[in-house]
Amino acid sequence: MNAFGLLVKKILIDKNCKQIDIAKKINMSPNGFNSLLNRDNISLDKMRLIADALNCDLKIELVPKDKVERL
Repeated sequence: MNAFGLLVKKILIDKNCKQIDIAKKINMSPNGFNSLLNRDNISLDKMRLIADALNCDLKIELVPKDKVERL
């Protein structure tokens, strides 16, 4: 599962919300929504829809993968 999907699932737990509720808000089937969260690639548009449905802001950052200098 990708980082976005994991974060969405954490927020759902924190908000005591179910995937089916968010799926309905963004006009997706529950199975389609679950498949979307488990994909390695989610479009920015879908991320925005999910963030809005969760009443969250979407923040995208570039974070260095490795802080160790390579020789």
